[in-house]
Amino acid sequence: MSQTDSSNKVKASTWATWVAFAAIMMMLGGVFSVIAGLAATFDDEYFGMGTANGEIFLLSGTALGIFWIVIGVIKAWAGFALIQGREWARVVTILICALHATTNLLTLTAQPFLSLLFIAFNLIVLYAVTVRWEESKIGMGD
Repeated sequence: MSQTDSSNKVKASTWATWVAFAAIMMMLGGVFSVIAGLAATFDDEYFGMGTANGEIFLLSGTALGIFWIVIGVIKAWAGFALIQGREWARVVTILICALHATTNLLTLTAQPFLSLLFIAFNLIVLYAVTVRWEESKIGMGD
């Protein structure tokens, strides 16, 4: 084995650990989303909004909570598939993380810490699955 082959395997292994980290973050973020969604669905004061009709940009808190539950389940499922190196999971991860980060902008004023935390999670995961995917697949044994 040449020095170059060894160096390439180390790089591939490094990127594979980034994808594994992203998969774990997806599963963890999915669980967090489900918990936040359940809280928003069952607690009318979850967002602490003083609005008369309890809407956030034409969405009720309950509707946003149900949306978060669905997104959370999909994120956890995609994270599990991502750790196995599935190509479709990468595409689902990119779409779900972009959508979830965007919807967290809706609640930025009501819950800034939670929204920023979710946005940061999504950006880290997006970075991990979009940068050097082919190298990471080699590191995962594909």
